[in-house]
Amino acid sequence: MLATTKHKLQKVGINQFGMDIDYLRKEIDALDSKIVDLLNERAKIVLKIGEIKKRNRAQVYVPNREQEVYSRITSQNKGPLSNECLMAIYRELMAGSLVLEKAIKVSYLGPEGTFSYLAAKQKFGSSVEYVPVRGIDDVFRDVAGGRSDYGIVPVENSTEGGIRETLNMFVEFDVKVCAEIILPIHHSLMAKCTKEEIKTVYSKLQILSQCKNWLARNLPYAELIEVSSSAEAARIFEKALKAEKEGQYSAIIANVEIAQRCGLNILFKNIEDNPNNITRFFVLSKEYSAPSEKDRTAVMCYIKNNAGALLEILEPFKTHNINLTNIESLPTRKKAWEYCFYLDFEGHVSDETIQKVIKEVSKKCFDMKILGSFPKGD
Repeated sequence: MLATTKHKLQKVGINQFGMDIDYLRKEIDALDSKIVDLLNERAKIVLKIGEIKKRNRAQVYVPNREQEVYSRITSQNKGPLSNECLMAIYRELMAGSLVLEKAIKVSYLGPEGTFSYLAAKQKFGSSVEYVPVRGIDDVFRDVAGGRSDYGIVPVENSTEGGIRETLNMFVEFDVKVCAEIILPIHHSLMAKCTKEEIKTVYSKLQILSQCKNWLARNLPYAELIEVSSSAEAARIFEKALKAEKEGQYSAIIANVEIAQRCGLNILFKNIEDNPNNITRFFVLSKEYSAPSEKDRTAVMCYIKNNAGALLEILEPFKTHNINLTNIESLPTRKKAWEYCFYLDFEGHVSDETIQKVIKEVSKKCFDMKILGSFPKGD
């Protein structure tokens, strides 16, 4: 009798649980319908803005406006959704809004699956058209020639410093920097054999360098083979695997997304020597970006090869208390031992203080190129 009563009570509890779930799911369905309607109402306004931009030949992608939206939604967020979750949702929403205004093409150092690709997706979402190219110079060439609206290039790594291949391109091409992307970099060792069987390791030079201590400890006898990108390493690995048995004893270092794409086994994750490994990427454009709340400016200074010339261009930053965030020397490639300096610093070129600094610095240079002012990446 007691067992029967207990069974009935359990059954009532289960039925009540089911009714509660059904009721709450109906509430979610009703909210989803409202959200879809609101999103489409938003999209209609976006189309109107697009028409105005088209008539005025204004830039479609507006980084400072993007930053405003992110700042507003995160400041209004009271949970339980995290700010990261909200930003991911709005990233796709804003990317979808962009293509309503204009079909967008974004060039990046390919193939698909590179860190440049991940940075591009972080900035532009899934709705734009991505154009993989073979070299960083091709990204610049696509943007300068109008074949792509935007380009994604790595400019600085927290472990390796400035990416000279990118910085050199600013000497050759007339493009602007309109935004930056901050991407944490994590490397994984992947293969189709065990660690003990690995004879060769493929990856990009910078990636091999960022993992050199781990490789020295764990794979001291493996041959390290440099390729153009981690995604290219995966392609070469797959080709070697099909062509000969030797490929079975190879490994690559890349991001985990490539392992998923290629069906490789991840043997070790996060093998980078510096756990705080971060790469900064620039978004290239033909247009400058308007000021936001927190900006950074990048310039190229061409100075005479005189003693104290570098000190002279740095003094105005100290005088006006402007924080320099990066400085790199580069050969001009026009004359032996002639150098230019890449500088980036906090502030927007439209700021009164920054204008004073640029004016004073330009007097110390025989040429100065303002690459752009752009919202600081998070």
